[in-house]
Amino acid sequence: MRRNMKLLLVINSIQPPLTPEDSPYRYRNHTALERVLAYALQIVPKESIVLLAKAPPTESLEGIRSILRQEWTLETLLQVLREVSSGYDTLVYVYGDCPFLDISLTRKMLENHKRYFADYTFSDGYPYGLTPEILETRILDALERLVDKPLQPIKRDTLFTLISKDINSFDLETELAPVDLRYLRLSLTTDTKRNRLLCLAIDRENPTGWEGILSILQSKPEVLRTVPAYLSVQITERCPHLCTFCPYPTVGKDILRAEGSMPLEDFSRVVKEGVRLCGDLVVGVSLWGEPSYYPDFPALCEVISDYPEVQLVVETSGIGWSESVLERTKQILGDRITWIADLVTDRKDWYASLRGEGFEESRRTMEKLLTLFPETSYVQAVRMEETEEGLEQFYRSWKERTPHIIIQKYDWFAGLLPQRKVTDLSPLHRFPCWHLKRDLYVLLDGSVPLCREDLKKEHLAGNILHQPIEEIWEQMGKVYLDHAQGNYPSLCENCDEYYTFNF
Repeated sequence: MRRNMKLLLVINSIQPPLTPEDSPYRYRNHTALERVLAYALQIVPKESIVLLAKAPPTESLEGIRSILRQEWTLETLLQVLREVSSGYDTLVYVYGDCPFLDISLTRKMLENHKRYFADYTFSDGYPYGLTPEILETRILDALERLVDKPLQPIKRDTLFTLISKDINSFDLETELAPVDLRYLRLSLTTDTKRNRLLCLAIDRENPTGWEGILSILQSKPEVLRTVPAYLSVQITERCPHLCTFCPYPTVGKDILRAEGSMPLEDFSRVVKEGVRLCGDLVVGVSLWGEPSYYPDFPALCEVISDYPEVQLVVETSGIGWSESVLERTKQILGDRITWIADLVTDRKDWYASLRGEGFEESRRTMEKLLTLFPETSYVQAVRMEETEEGLEQFYRSWKERTPHIIIQKYDWFAGLLPQRKVTDLSPLHRFPCWHLKRDLYVLLDGSVPLCREDLKKEHLAGNILHQPIEEIWEQMGKVYLDHAQGNYPSLCENCDEYYTFNF
C-alpha cells in the first residue's frame, strides 16, 4: 500500500454565478462555498487548502490561501496547480459551488486511490457535485503536455478530458454509484438559478448523506423540475417545403405562402420573460416555419445579445439565407449562436421526394456556416426508413468537414404521421417527459402548447403575452406530475419523444 499521502485540497471558485441577483446560494445561513470549506476542513488543515478565484469571495477565508487571477485558461489552471502542489503527493480538486460534497464518499475514494496506487480517481454514475476528483501531483506535467490549443476555457470535466486523450498512460480508479443516475443529467451546483433551485429543494428534504440525496432524486420527481432550460419560439409561419416527414403542412395554412411573423416587440417580451424566470437559457427560433423568412433576423439577434446568459439556436433547412445576413449574425452574437442545418439526406433524388427543391442551396448554406461558425455549426440528417440506407455515407462524407453531425430520430408526432422509424430507441421503463421538465414552446401569437407535438393546440397551458410565465410553467407541471404517476393525457400516450433531450 502507498505510504501516507500528503494532501492538498484545491477549490475552484473561478466562475461566478450566471445570475448574480439570485446568489449567493444560502440555506440555513450557509453559502455553498462555506459548506465546501467545512467539507475541506474535514480532509486537510487550513494551510493545505487553496482557493482559486477571480476576486476575493465574500465568505471568510481566514488562514486559507487564495490565488486570484483576472483571466483563467486551462494552461493557467494547470500551471497554478503545479505551483501550489509543490511538496504535496495528492491533490483533491473540487468546485466551490457544490454544497453536497460528501465526506464519506471522499474518504472512500481517497482510501482506494491510495490502496490501488491510482494516478487519478473519479466517480461514475453519481450526479455531479457529490464527489471530488483526486490526482497525483506528479502527473500535472503530463497533463500540461496534453493541452493542444492555447486559451482553452476551463470546464468542469477539464481534468478527465485531458486524461482521456492518453488514458492508457495513467492508472485510473473509479467509484461507481450503486444506482446509475447519469440519465437524470443533474448538476448539484449553485452556478445557475436552475441548479440552485434544485439544491434548495433537496436541502428542504433534509437528506442524510449521499444515500439520502440519491433516494430523494429517485423518489421525488417534483424536486427535479425547476425552471426551463430551453425556450422554443415560432417566429414565422412560412416554410419553403412540404416535407413528407413533418406535420406542419397539415395545420391548415398554405405554409409556402404564409406571411405571418412574430412582431419583434413580442419576441423581445417572450425572451425577457424567459430570462426573468430561468436566468440562463437556450432560445430556439425554429419551432415551426423557416427562420430565414423572418423579416429582420439580425434584429432578433440584437434582442438575444442584450442577455449574456442566453444562447441562440437556429435549426434551418438551409434555404433563404443571404451571406450578408449570416455575416451580420456573426458580428452580433459570435459563437453564442448555434446552427443546425437539417439536410435530411445526401442523395438528391431522396431529398426531392422527401422535401422538394433546394438540395444545392441547402448545401451551399452549410458550407457558409462552416466557414463563419466552424465551432457552432451542425449538419443533421433524419433517420427513417427512406434514409437509413444512405446514413453511413452521409456521416462519412460530412465527417471530413466537421465533427458536428446529428442523426435525428424520426418523430411520428404521437400518431399524426405514419410510423417510419427504423428501430425502437425508447427506454425499458418510461419516465416523465424531458420536454415537460425542461422545455417551453411558444407559438406565433404567444400561446404555449404543452409541447411541440401539440400542433392542434388541444392542450394549451396559456399565453405568455397575456399571463405570467410562472403560471404557465406551473400548469405544465401538473401534467409532468401525472407522468410521474404513470398517467398520460391522450397526446402523450403514443408519443415516443419523452426520452429525447434538447438542452
